[in-house]
Amino acid sequence: MNYEAYRAMYEGRNAQMFHPATAVITWMSNPAQPSFVWQLYHYDLEPNASLFAVKHANELVHIQFNEATGELQVINNLPEAVNSAVVHVSVYNLDGTVAATHDTPVTAPASATTTLGPVEIPASVSAVYFIKLDLDDAEGKPISSNFYWHAAADQPDDFTSLNKLPMVTLDAKAERSFVDGQQVVTVTLHNPTKSIALMAHLQLRYTSSGDRILPVFPSDNYISLVPGETRAITLTATQGDFITPDAQVLVDGWNVSVASGSAKGVSIAPNVDAQPDHSPTTGLPYQTVGLR
Repeated sequence: MNYEAYRAMYEGRNAQMFHPATAVITWMSNPAQPSFVWQLYHYDLEPNASLFAVKHANELVHIQFNEATGELQVINNLPEAVNSAVVHVSVYNLDGTVAATHDTPVTAPASATTTLGPVEIPASVSAVYFIKLDLDDAEGKPISSNFYWHAAADQPDDFTSLNKLPMVTLDAKAERSFVDGQQVVTVTLHNPTKSIALMAHLQLRYTSSGDRILPVFPSDNYISLVPGETRAITLTATQGDFITPDAQVLVDGWNVSVASGSAKGVSIAPNVDAQPDHSPTTGLPYQTVGLR
């Protein structure tokens, strides 16, 4: 997935700070034509999952799992130390049960990578499992979070078990407001199930036509929610882009749907076209090519 590839690219530089790499160059960040790989945002200004991976990886203070060494690291790009913070590590089995948890206090020096040792993965963990990292400050306020999916060491590239994840229907509510000349839709997602909701994706559309409203600037997207977790996302667009009084938020994901609902000026519904059992009509031209 582009999300994992882009995150690894930038987190790999984080792991060594400026030694030996001083920068990362992203080729073809926005192609001028339809494409399925590498871009951070599409030719039509639709942000891709890779954009949010890069955004998270380049936080000024960032919690990460070093894919090469299996170690836990706190990246501090600030000119001052982060004092008396706490790292929370949770390992989840494929079925959503907790395989292990661990809390580690940390003080992260300025402009440095702090390595906290290996993340302990239980031997009994499922063939594909998840690692959730949270970094909180001394008052318990969140600073950074991260979420990984991993396969067993003897089959590190086998993620076919992800196809066994049950469908998760998220609870959701939305509010629409007008702030500094912009329309802001705040969506709160909650996972009420005992399963992992992987890569929940939100789109803002016109209710009447179903067309996407672009450009839209999400605070986050393609998020994963563990059982009982709640996350809020804002979708921001210029006032002029709302040519109708109503807007709709469509939700999809790897194994994600959403309970439909509505509030003043905005509604929420599952993105039917993105469901595995639905093959949408794209309207794109095609031709049949015969094999000789």
